[in-house]
Amino acid sequence: MGTMARLTIFLLLLLGPALAQNLITLAPPGAVAGFYLNDLRGSRYLNGLASDWKQSGMEALLNRELRRQAGSEAALLGIAAGGLAAALYTDGFFLIARPSSEAMQALRRETKGLRALGGWLVGRDREIEMGFSRELIFMASPKYARLFLQNQRGLQAPVRGDLVLWGTLPQNLVRGLGLPPRALGAVQTFRRFSYAIQLTAGGYTDEARLELNPSADPALAKLLLPKTQPYNAADLPRGLSVSTGVFDLSQLGAYLPGLLREFDLRLNLDLRAFGARFATVTVQGPPPARDGLGEGLLGHSLIYWELRDPPTAEANLLALLQSLAAFSSPDGQGGFKVLGNEGDFKAVEVGLGGVLYYKLDANRLILATSKSALAAVKNPTWRTDPGFQRFRVRIPANAVGYTFTNQGAILQQQFGSLGELLPLTIGAQNDALEREIVSSFTNFLERLGQRFGLGLSYAVVEGNTLVNRGFYEVRW
Repeated sequence: MGTMARLTIFLLLLLGPALAQNLITLAPPGAVAGFYLNDLRGSRYLNGLASDWKQSGMEALLNRELRRQAGSEAALLGIAAGGLAAALYTDGFFLIARPSSEAMQALRRETKGLRALGGWLVGRDREIEMGFSRELIFMASPKYARLFLQNQRGLQAPVRGDLVLWGTLPQNLVRGLGLPPRALGAVQTFRRFSYAIQLTAGGYTDEARLELNPSADPALAKLLLPKTQPYNAADLPRGLSVSTGVFDLSQLGAYLPGLLREFDLRLNLDLRAFGARFATVTVQGPPPARDGLGEGLLGHSLIYWELRDPPTAEANLLALLQSLAAFSSPDGQGGFKVLGNEGDFKAVEVGLGGVLYYKLDANRLILATSKSALAAVKNPTWRTDPGFQRFRVRIPANAVGYTFTNQGAILQQQFGSLGELLPLTIGAQNDALEREIVSSFTNFLERLGQRFGLGLSYAVVEGNTLVNRGFYEVRW
């Protein structure tokens, strides 16, 4: 999971704390998907983040504007102030929460015809049943409200954490899609996805699990459950982060055309020249220009990919870049140019994507997405990085991929760009409210970025499940 995605989860933890596993167990069993957040209102881990939110001015600003714009309805934003758990079924849903007292009062005012039932005050708002106890509220489709009130409860999440979400593909729904055989097998390969994050004294851990059914589509399962060891990141240049993994492009090239033929689509995709191992290194670099031109539009990264046939791989790469240049140029007018050499690298202009640099070794391709990335080729390797050496002992021998990252440095770089882009996105700079929003939000993000440190995640194959586990430093 990316750094910005993890940041989004932390904002959820900060702004929408919710109740724990005991709430999800109140839901009726049989859900195909679910979500819950632990009650973190008293968590010492989030005190620092809450302080940053308040000191940045965002808390006061949002409270003021929400009450001005929404009036008494702003109280409804507190519906999950003390907890939330949700479950989705093939024929309905169930949600239970512990709202703030203001939200509880507002909801009860809006719900008509309340009647006592099973220890709850129950009413209906259109097609949704709503129920109130002294501290909790539930909303559900009629069937699952009835099951809940009949004490048919006990839903269990497949994983545990402070934040959990999961989902499965209902097979009866999949079969009803009318897909052709190969496409149906591909969809049925995916059994369940789950994700959990757990706060710890020094940061947080997370785990993502993708459970597959290989018998439905053995070729797809083989592609998603690799056995090859990845590149050794210690041998690659240092930067802000490094990722290594395994994804066999030659297998993908052989798999996709047959799948697409069922939909009368023809794909001429010859990837036999490429291997399975890849790596990326993200480095420091200037943000893109405000006019959308110049260096850095594709980020500042070094991309490594294993090759089986370098000459054929180069021809395929250039064809792909030509297509990308046409796609990213006005009216598809091209924009692909071969610019000559930069040392050992060949430079090509790819439309509005800017200039890329590539080099073919005996058994791998190296692609630099900017001049900053190109210069990083000469950086010392990760073997000399103390933080990487400290974290790499967590990587198991059977890992099929891993990522080491300096989250704080990456976030601060991204937030620096965001501070320039927000005024353009939100509106005119002569509006006092917009200036206040930009200033407060940028201040909060800068404070937040300073709390994040180093992190590591790795992927392993456990039976028919691809498991990703991560460990990340946060200065709470």
